[in-house]
Amino acid sequence: MDDKTRLIAETAKQLQGLSYDEKRLAEIAAEVEILNAAVRKAAAARLTFDDDPAAFASVMAREAK
Repeated sequence: MDDKTRLIAETAKQLQGLSYDEKRLAEIAAEVEILNAAVRKAAAARLTFDDDPAAFASVMAREAK
């Protein structure tokens, strides 16, 4: 199990109380990596380090529509 898959397994177990087999964990890790990259790309174009933290939620809400 690679580091990303292990992280997904730990997060699912600790935060959600869920367990998955290694194949599904690898699939989830790949999906999370894609989603994370999309969120970072969208945020980078619209946010700066000094923005109010609530601005991130606002950008994500706008982009989800």
